[in-house]
Amino acid sequence: MARRPSAQPEGTAMALSDRTTDNRLLYGMLAPQLPRLIGAIAATALATLCAFAVPLMVQTMIDSVFGSAPLPPFRSIRLLVAAVGGVDSLRAHLWLGGLLIIGFTLVDSAGVFTAGRLSAVAAERGARVLRDRLYGHLQSVSVAYHAQASSGDLLQRCTSDLDTIRRFFAIQLSEVGRALAMVVLAIPVMLRLHPGLTMVAVALLPVAFGFTYRFFADVQKAFERSDEAEAELSALLQEHLSGIRVVRAFAREPWEFRRFARRNEYHRRVTMKLLMLLARYWGTSTVLVIIQLGAVLVAGTLLASRGEITVGALLVFLMLEQMLLWPIRQMGMVLADLGKARVAAGRIAEILAQPSEDADPQLAGPGTLQPPVRGKIEFRNVSFAYPAGQQSPVEREARAPTIAELSFTIESGQTIGFLGATGSGKTTVLMLLARLYDPDSGEILIDGVDITRIERRWMRRHIGFVMQEPFLFARTLRENISLVRRSAHEMEVFAAARSAAIHEVIESFQEGYETPVGEKGVTLSGGQKQRVAIARALLTGSPILVFDDSLSAVDTRTDARIREALFERQATTILVSHRTTTLVRCDKVFVFDNGRLVEQDSPRSLLSTGGHFARTWQQQHGAQNADL
Repeated sequence: MARRPSAQPEGTAMALSDRTTDNRLLYGMLAPQLPRLIGAIAATALATLCAFAVPLMVQTMIDSVFGSAPLPPFRSIRLLVAAVGGVDSLRAHLWLGGLLIIGFTLVDSAGVFTAGRLSAVAAERGARVLRDRLYGHLQSVSVAYHAQASSGDLLQRCTSDLDTIRRFFAIQLSEVGRALAMVVLAIPVMLRLHPGLTMVAVALLPVAFGFTYRFFADVQKAFERSDEAEAELSALLQEHLSGIRVVRAFAREPWEFRRFARRNEYHRRVTMKLLMLLARYWGTSTVLVIIQLGAVLVAGTLLASRGEITVGALLVFLMLEQMLLWPIRQMGMVLADLGKARVAAGRIAEILAQPSEDADPQLAGPGTLQPPVRGKIEFRNVSFAYPAGQQSPVEREARAPTIAELSFTIESGQTIGFLGATGSGKTTVLMLLARLYDPDSGEILIDGVDITRIERRWMRRHIGFVMQEPFLFARTLRENISLVRRSAHEMEVFAAARSAAIHEVIESFQEGYETPVGEKGVTLSGGQKQRVAIARALLTGSPILVFDDSLSAVDTRTDARIREALFERQATTILVSHRTTTLVRCDKVFVFDNGRLVEQDSPRSLLSTGGHFARTWQQQHGAQNADL
């Protein structure tokens, strides 16, 4: 069964998401935290009310307690004064007024703290859920996606971008609520005190809002460029650190440094543009705030000198003006962080928009069967070409499939050798067998069942796979070998290691099987890494074992020991190798050339025909084939 036709264009690793998707991602992150957000809103509302009560109490003390003006025209203030015994009581006990102001300030501070804490907890929990979702999704997308995506860029999206979203919700969300509450409450209070002075106080608000909106539009673009430059820098750094030994071996440090310096300089330039944009905003908004405060002070002083407004009311106006203007100014930072969060959400949404392996239109479907696997493998007229972004230049130029009309049968329990030049299709056959890709046409059968009908995880669980480049995790040797079977007994781990000719080597280490191997097994030699990976595959006890040139880094004596152990197992075994001595005891050898199977027979028969296998043997061993 061929893979399903594509429902989307190829060649793009990440499709751009629209703003609706970005907003949906932000909303979905916090929706489960709604009770905490409601609590944060309530705490913000309480804090804002107390913040407004402070200047009104100051006006009351100045105008009505120290002076003889009537109480401010606010019912809440009048009720509060009445509750403490009226104006006369406040005159007799001035400490009561101070105590009320301190009390409102403390409640304001407690409300701000509570709102910030609830927002931070909601943000942290939402970030944890999104981080788990993102990591899980990256585990589920196809190998083709990972082959085209930059690991450094994915790392940037999973860490820095996600943290940008977390910081916005933890820090700025409560600020948004407080700023809105300030604007909604400040203007009505000012209108009650003096409508004319209120008009002066809000004269520059439209200018401030317009300037902030323009800044929001510009900062999103600037941050996106800065974020992408940082992602490129991270990818380059990760690549360099992963290949540090190669760089050192060829003395390429100066060249790599210049390469990094160019990327770093570009990152500095785009980030400086972002910082200059922020600096212009803060400088301009500060000027607007000072002008607005100065206008209120001048106009209020003139009105107070004519007796149209009390000194207490003027102080209230100045305090309320600051409470009004500073949040609006702060909205620039809020919007800047919102812009960053939306850009970050868009980059994360691009990953989440990628279909999982089971839903990928490039693949044939998840499969539902879990049949017993004995190990018979059949390829029937199988053709396959990698997606455009993964093809070699030769394949793109020739527009030829990687493998074409491939047919062969491997009986259960047989040991088959694969031989062929680099790029001849050997590894591709193994990738198709493990369902990392699905064929464009033709069928692959396992014990007579179409592989596309078998559940992927079930299929892979029955294949012990050793890759061309063995990957070891930064854990102990025991953990790396038992990774495939956590419940494996110690003696089973030892037996697998003996079969892989690595047990004695491990025992010679000071910490034995508890020896940490470092990142990617950096503390081991190439041959030792291959043998640990072989032990891991053998521990699976799988009916199908696949070794993709996995003995290339071991010496011939160790190669022979491992092959001897493999032949004793009753498993279908595929050995890919460029070394003919590795394949000489196989039941059959399949020879590949340009994606086609050009020879298949026993090694002895192939030597007698004088074909590709025989020529390769002659090149490696001369005329000495009598041992066969």
